[in-house]
Amino acid sequence: MGEIYEFAEMTFPELQALDRSRTLFLKALSPLEIHGPHLPLGTDVFIAEEVRDRALRRLRERHPDFDMVIMPSTYLGSDTIPGSVNVSGIALNLLLKAEGNMLAGLGFKYLLLTDNHGGPRHQIAIAKAVRSLQRHCGFHLVAPFLSFYRKMIELTPELLAKTGTGPGSTGDVADIHAGLNETSLMLASANPRVRPTWHGLPATSISQKRLPALFLKGLGAAAGALGGRELGRDLAYLGQLLSWTTQPEMPTYIGDPSGASAEAGERVLAAFCDEAVELTEEALTGRPPFAHPLGWTLRCAQPVL
Repeated sequence: MGEIYEFAEMTFPELQALDRSRTLFLKALSPLEIHGPHLPLGTDVFIAEEVRDRALRRLRERHPDFDMVIMPSTYLGSDTIPGSVNVSGIALNLLLKAEGNMLAGLGFKYLLLTDNHGGPRHQIAIAKAVRSLQRHCGFHLVAPFLSFYRKMIELTPELLAKTGTGPGSTGDVADIHAGLNETSLMLASANPRVRPTWHGLPATSISQKRLPALFLKGLGAAAGALGGRELGRDLAYLGQLLSWTTQPEMPTYIGDPSGASAEAGERVLAAFCDEAVELTEEALTGRPPFAHPLGWTLRCAQPVL
C-alpha cells in the first residue's frame, strides 16, 4: 500500500526513495481575492484543497500502490478583482515551471494541480506551463480547472445534467464570482468559514450596457462572422469581465449567494473531482494533459519567459 506524504516534511533521502513511476504529487493553487462580504479571501484555495483531497482519496482507491505527495498550497494568481493580491501571469508561469522542472529533474512524472480561479491570464499562464513542461521534459502537469471552468462558463449540457444546475447557478458569467455556486462550494467544503450574512445578500449582475461589453461583443460577433468563432467567444467573455471590474462601485460578488446550499456545492465538487481524476488517469497512461482554456485565442497578450 502506498503512503501519503507532506512534501515540506520530507527529507531528501525520503524523497529520493520514492518509486518514480508510482508517485503522484498534488498541489492546490489560487490567489488571495475578495469574495464579497461573506466569503474569506482564501476561498479559491480552500475549494482547491477540498478538490485535491477528494481526488487524492479517489486516486488512492484506484492506485493503492501509488505514493501520494502533497505539495504546500500556494496563494498566488493573476487577474484578480481590484483590491485583491494580484501577480503577473509571468510569475505564475515561472513558479509552476520551476516546481515541475525540479520534480522532473529528480525523475518524477506527475503533478495534479487543483485551482479555482478563472482569471484569463491566470489560466493561460497555467496552460502554457502545462505545455512547456510536457514538451521540454515529458512531465505531466494536470490542471483540471482549465477544462472544468470552460464547461461552467459555456453551460455544457453534460455538466448541467451532472450538477443539476443551470444559468446563474453553475459559475457561469451570471454567477461568476462568490455567487450561488462559490457560496455553495464553500458551504459544502468549509462551512464554518462562510459568514452568516450570505443569507440576506441581494443578487448582483454584470451590466450588459457598458462600453467594454458592447464593444467586445460586437468585435466578437464580427470575428465569428469571419470564421473565428472561438475568438469571438473569447472577446465577448473578456468584455463581460471588463464591464464588471471597471464599473464604478464594482460589486465584489456576482450572482445570488442567498440561493446557495451545501447540497448544490456537493454536486459541483463531485463533478470537479471527476474531472481531476479522469484527467489524471489519462496522464498516467501517457496522454499529454493539454487544455484549451477560455481566452486561449488571446494568449499572445500573456507573455512568458
